[in-house]
Amino acid sequence: MSYVLTALILIPFVGFLITWIAGRTQPTARWIAIAFSAAQLALMTLLLASFYTGAFASLFGSLASDVPPTPGPYVPLYYSERYAWINAPGMFTTEFHLAVDGLSLPLAWLTPLLTTLAIIFHWDEEHRPREFYALLLFLQMALTGVFFALDFFLFFIFWELVLIPMFFLIGIWGGPNRRYAALKFLIYTHVGSVVMLLSIFTLFFTYSSTANAAIYGINAPTFDMTVFLDASLRHMSGGAPYMQAALQAPVFLTFLFGFLVKLPSFPFHTWLPDAHVEAPTGGSVLLAGVLLKMGGYGLFRVNLGMFPEAAKDLWWVLAILGGVSMVYAAFVCLAQTDLKRLIAYSSVGHMGFVTLGAATLTTVGVEGGIFQLFNHGLITAVLFMLAGSVKHSTGTREIPKLQGLAKAMPQFSLILMIGFFASLGLPGLNSFWSEFMVFLGGYSAATLSPWRAIIIIPMLSIVVTAAYYVYTMQRILFGDLPKEYEGVHDLPPWEKASYSVLVALIFLVGLLPFVFLDLINQYATAGLPWLLGGA
Repeated sequence: MSYVLTALILIPFVGFLITWIAGRTQPTARWIAIAFSAAQLALMTLLLASFYTGAFASLFGSLASDVPPTPGPYVPLYYSERYAWINAPGMFTTEFHLAVDGLSLPLAWLTPLLTTLAIIFHWDEEHRPREFYALLLFLQMALTGVFFALDFFLFFIFWELVLIPMFFLIGIWGGPNRRYAALKFLIYTHVGSVVMLLSIFTLFFTYSSTANAAIYGINAPTFDMTVFLDASLRHMSGGAPYMQAALQAPVFLTFLFGFLVKLPSFPFHTWLPDAHVEAPTGGSVLLAGVLLKMGGYGLFRVNLGMFPEAAKDLWWVLAILGGVSMVYAAFVCLAQTDLKRLIAYSSVGHMGFVTLGAATLTTVGVEGGIFQLFNHGLITAVLFMLAGSVKHSTGTREIPKLQGLAKAMPQFSLILMIGFFASLGLPGLNSFWSEFMVFLGGYSAATLSPWRAIIIIPMLSIVVTAAYYVYTMQRILFGDLPKEYEGVHDLPPWEKASYSVLVALIFLVGLLPFVFLDLINQYATAGLPWLLGGA
């Protein structure tokens, strides 16, 4: 059995320890951090490449030699590691179970990418650099664990570990109201986590008890996520009985609450703008670029994967929340004067695409929702870096105070236009494909067929999104440059390095979307074959 997935989690954790212990000076701390973060990125890139070429498959091992405890139709895992961990006879078993598939791999690869670029962007960080870089690595480790873990017990541990570094990043390196924002972030997201934990135990005690093992085909008692995924697919394919729809619904909704708080979706979104406005740039990049994606990942892995009948009955909940998030956030963005707060609210709207894609219950719509998670991660990283760059150069993020920057900061202005156009879904850039697929799935969904025209409502958000982005560009970039900004500097070399990678990926994915869509399609068709249009 290969140990590479475990190594991918240990690399940033070891980097965290070494940075914390040995990073006595700023140059030492940043070089240690960038070395370990880049090492994980390189290994994760080989993992991603192995899917397409097979050249590195022997390095990672495969699921073929690691049969799950309940062999069934859920087999779209590419690589898997499973170690005995906690065994309480007659009570439960928990394994250190790691795996990747078409849902988790793009997000897992995005994690070290954005962490490495965030470290480069903060190359001149002077305020407690050892702790700052170490916490970024700890966050990288915890996020990787969330996307790799396929045991609920292990999954929840990594889920909670994510809160610790982000709380301190906001609370120590944030803006004037950082303590309020950090506490609000912690309370909101922890409440969602507690509800999710109750859902996990409800699932465990109801469907993994010894008494129900024979009925549901589950090797009880266990927290193994693949066991529940297998059982649900066997049921949907006409095999052994699983969960009654009436019992699926309440567990579906409680899991959904925990994931929507993290996503976040209207009306659970109010912690996000405060957290982003106060967080340091690197914290915002990882918060919006990866941490929010945990909610979308859980939605597709757990809600659609384990509760298909409840999803078919409660699709309208996802559709309403997704549509309202898109329209509400778009109009709220029109009133924003702080560039960072505008980008934060735009994230709420773009996450509405994710829930709307899940609501379609079609292969193309679900794939679009998953693809939106990845695409938004690239775009929002650029946008929050831009907010940090303009703050560093001019001392303000207030849009009414900024104008004429195209003359003084041409490189910044070019990247700003690319980022805004990508975020509004311009064809040729990455977000176009995911947004188009969500709307296509919504229009073709059998569940929406009696009210197909209602898809026009969330589509209106595209028009409003274009309006606030174009209006913001007009105010920031054009007009006469104020005298106080005549000496502002353009992007420093380390910031340009971060932007170059992200902009190149935005164009690459926009022109060659199949690079990641092939991965996502394998999960949607093999892991969720009951979707309309699934295999």
